[in-house]
Amino acid sequence: MESPASAFLKYAVEAKSAVDLCIRKFPKKGNNDYTKDSHDSLQYLVVSVLPAIMGHFETYQRHLFAGIFDRTIYLKDFDTQKMVKRLESDHSISVSLAGLASFRGGNLSSIGIVAADNLFGWHDPEKVNQFFESFGLRRQVFSNSAIRKLKVLWQLRHSIVHTGGTLTLPDSQKVRELEEFGGKQIAFEHQFIYEVARKLHPIVDSATKNMKTEFMNRLKDDLPQATKDEINKFFAVESSYRSWLSS
Repeated sequence: MESPASAFLKYAVEAKSAVDLCIRKFPKKGNNDYTKDSHDSLQYLVVSVLPAIMGHFETYQRHLFAGIFDRTIYLKDFDTQKMVKRLESDHSISVSLAGLASFRGGNLSSIGIVAADNLFGWHDPEKVNQFFESFGLRRQVFSNSAIRKLKVLWQLRHSIVHTGGTLTLPDSQKVRELEEFGGKQIAFEHQFIYEVARKLHPIVDSATKNMKTEFMNRLKDDLPQATKDEINKFFAVESSYRSWLSS
């Protein structure tokens, strides 16, 4: 809630470090190759970590959207009705009364979370771009390059979770980069999670800063410094691997 980008990157680094520890500590044979049990276990672990990372990435997207939604009260000439009409006409958003009921007792801390929870398509980066466009911000969250990478990761996540780790022929045709792998079982090299964590850093950095630039340019002139500080913290992008942010 306070800093979605920093929270996600912290998890991505910790997931990478957990796999790294297994890579270093799993038993090896005398020739320094992994034993069969070690190799098989690493394969299962590496594959299983990707859906966890993408689940946290979805949370990042939702909380970035929710936080901007909540803070639009600080923008000059922001047309709430226009934003709502965009979401309702393009994405058929309908707030669930049952969903609202779960916040009874004063647990609702963000109206934006309610809005984000009632939008469907967070696994489609092109649709996520459309969600953020409803704010009237001129920049897109994800570049075309980021969209291509995210589509690959989301499809792999889907195949791991829903089709037993097999990339079915129909699913392989949904993403150009995966077309030649249809019908194959998904297996990754041991360094795969390291690469995922590294390559998601600049995507998150760019997405968050794109939204921050547009948002800050439209702030009201008379906001107190404490409010500006809180907004800056929300858009912060921090990682223990700072060099990865621009890699």
